[in-house]
Amino acid sequence: MQNDKIAIWENDPDQKTRMHETSIDEALFRLMVEAAPIAIVTVNGSGDIVYTNEKLEDLFGYDHGELIGHKLEVLVPESSREVHRHHHARYMEQPFVRSMGTGLDLRGVRKDGFEFPIEAGLSFVCVDGEMMVMSSVTDMTRRKHIEEILEQRVEERTQEIEQRRRIADSMRDILARLNANYSLHDMLEYIVAQTGELLSAAAGAVFLSDENKVYYDVVVSRGLSAEYLARIKIPLNGESVLHQAIAQRYPAFVSDLRSGSLGNDQFATERRHYLLTNGYHALIAVPLEAGGESYGGLMLYYREAKNFVPDELDLAMTFGNQTALAIQSALLRTQIEKSAVTAERNRIARDLHDSVSQTLFSASMIADVLPRLWERNRTEGVRRMDELRQLTRGALAEMRTLLLELRPATLVEVELDELLKQLTEATAGRARIPIALEIEGDCDFPVDIRIAFYRIAQEALNNVAKHADADQASVQLLCEADRASLTIADDGIGFSLEETAGNHLGIVIMRERADSIGADLKISAQKGAGATISVIWQR
Repeated sequence: MQNDKIAIWENDPDQKTRMHETSIDEALFRLMVEAAPIAIVTVNGSGDIVYTNEKLEDLFGYDHGELIGHKLEVLVPESSREVHRHHHARYMEQPFVRSMGTGLDLRGVRKDGFEFPIEAGLSFVCVDGEMMVMSSVTDMTRRKHIEEILEQRVEERTQEIEQRRRIADSMRDILARLNANYSLHDMLEYIVAQTGELLSAAAGAVFLSDENKVYYDVVVSRGLSAEYLARIKIPLNGESVLHQAIAQRYPAFVSDLRSGSLGNDQFATERRHYLLTNGYHALIAVPLEAGGESYGGLMLYYREAKNFVPDELDLAMTFGNQTALAIQSALLRTQIEKSAVTAERNRIARDLHDSVSQTLFSASMIADVLPRLWERNRTEGVRRMDELRQLTRGALAEMRTLLLELRPATLVEVELDELLKQLTEATAGRARIPIALEIEGDCDFPVDIRIAFYRIAQEALNNVAKHADADQASVQLLCEADRASLTIADDGIGFSLEETAGNHLGIVIMRERADSIGADLKISAQKGAGATISVIWQR
């Protein structure tokens, strides 16, 4: 339409006057409506249809001219007519509130009653001096359908992203638990619960081969009754869904237990009967394999029969791999713990041989010759008795020290002065030299301070016994309210600090101990002049 023929009222008090001044001839307007490329309907102030074109009549299923004289409401469903009346009345009273091209999302109704979405653009026109409302109507069915498809795809994509996020979170949590050294049972329980939730399974269980390698036993389950767990048996050598999964190294499944088989072993019929009786109609078997070792399978049970899609099988396999990794990790951890126990036993055996057994052997030799020595030379006999006493006390102290190593928690319970007393007596018996111990003040310091001081003294005295070739040594512990100092000294052959400090493991260990509690470690040593090690800690 030409701008000089159709006027739109805006916020201008002179709009109505200009509207009538630009009134269009009825015949011309009718030609324009009929020639319009879109569906057009025009109503008067009373809401009666006065003009339509062929496109509108085809859109709503009416014959030519059939709508003229009817209310515009005939083109909208009953549920929308009240809204339509409200808008029409408001536009007629205040046409300047809206401008041409205003779009309203409505629903239209065909002559046969079929409803469909439409969009109506409203404008105002004066024809032969009469103000009318002209509507352009567009069928929105296709666009709405496209919008619905897009919304569905967005929703599906959102659900897919959320599912991937949940899977990633689950994988992260499983790895965190693996690194946190959870027990195997706790790990498997968590994995079964996560797998069941993400794969919408009603129940799940982990089957591992028993010690006798005869059956796959349930070690962890979720959602299965105690009755089933007590009676279920899957022979290690047989044919079942689990065996199929293990053989193909990928999940196997039964979509409907009412028609599918669980295998041909002697317990397969009983397993199938129980599952159906308890409302399970489908299952997945996932192989558990890691490092070329097969451990068993993860089973997931479903209430309804279903067709499993590749994405579900791949996800189940991912959790199967995590389960196998947890099993492998637990087995390796057990092996490491056993190796550590064996290594510790060997170390204690060496210590017993190097210290206690040698000390007791020396004491036994002195005890054998002491009666005869006592008769010939009592002075030498007294000296040997004193040596025997030192040896036995040293052996006893060494045994106590080894017991402390066997029970590290005891280090927390025993006071530092008692620990140092046992340590000096044990070293004196082993090195066969006198070691003076001096303790001043109340040494009730935090546990980490006491243990660090003890370990530094232990390392220093070990060096005295093994390397110093000393005639005597001393240990001094001075404790104050906010300060403690420990000094270990000997009169042995000493060493060059420049040549030794960089590669001597004992010195490195002592420095690390001191650094761990924020203490200062000082080492004073010269060849031929002994060595002194001191550690000072302040609050």
